[in-house]
Amino acid sequence: MASIPEGPPFIDVCVHRSVHPAVVAAELRDGLADGVVATRQHYLSACQARRWRQIALAFSPARDEGDGLAAYDAVNAAIGARLDEAGVHVIGLGCADGAKERRLLESLPPGGPVTATPVDVSLPLLQVAADALDGAGGALLRRPVVCDLGLAAEDLPKMVGEAPGTRVITLYGMIPGMEAFAAIAAALALLRSGDMLAVSANLLPAGDDALERIAAQYDNEPTREWLWALCDDAGIERGQASITIGALEDAGAGAQAAIGAWLEPSVDLQLELEAGTASLPAGKPIRLLRSARHTPAGLEAIIIAAGLELLALEVSPSGEEGVALALCP
Repeated sequence: MASIPEGPPFIDVCVHRSVHPAVVAAELRDGLADGVVATRQHYLSACQARRWRQIALAFSPARDEGDGLAAYDAVNAAIGARLDEAGVHVIGLGCADGAKERRLLESLPPGGPVTATPVDVSLPLLQVAADALDGAGGALLRRPVVCDLGLAAEDLPKMVGEAPGTRVITLYGMIPGMEAFAAIAAALALLRSGDMLAVSANLLPAGDDALERIAAQYDNEPTREWLWALCDDAGIERGQASITIGALEDAGAGAQAAIGAWLEPSVDLQLELEAGTASLPAGKPIRLLRSARHTPAGLEAIIIAAGLELLALEVSPSGEEGVALALCP
């Protein structure tokens, strides 16, 4: 029998209607039938969450002490310098396993009360984040929130609630797979005058071969196994389709480039899913993933377009990770 991780025996969790099983099931059925699967569909199960964490640890510049983490540490220092005795409430939007938010909490200087609220679409990842944030830097864990940021923005203030001090909203790792302005809209729903937003983006570094080099972070066996988890759950056998990974022609609003992953059925498939039947014709690709790459100037433009004041913009040594800090006027 597996051991239970240390921590409180239970936590109260707020679950938004945007992640109701019926909504998620219908979204998967329609996405497979229409040729574009929603990004969140790859994070919902415990298996998917576990495989994603393995990929992040192995390939993400944001987990590299010698690269992406330097940009986060610089922004963390800038956040700490602006806090006072009133305290801080760190709200991690799309926090995944909470690793970046924990690093922020542990970097903050002594001062007023510290609270943390993790928010994510994946309950398995949110449970890991809750363990990571509880007590980090002396933080008091508030009720975690399970929701789809693109569908729950107007309800976020009520779900998150009030806590002492300046709000620091983190929006880490969301812009690559989500339309940037939808992600920012979720943050804007929570920001008040004087609050701060820390947002990260995967960047397209310099060099003619930049996109080819970046593709290797996706075109690998661990990533394919992660993507196959959804296909396995949908009843697609390995010999019935293949997954291809490469550049995406339409990078999306504000992005410089993007990597895509497609499921290509080799036979006609008739899937019996929870929400009904989906027909997948042989040879018709279905986009499983879109991961956009921005430039520092593009990230700055997103901040300015949202009506926020840019305080800092840090770029990792490799040029592949950018972290911006903005102030709500």
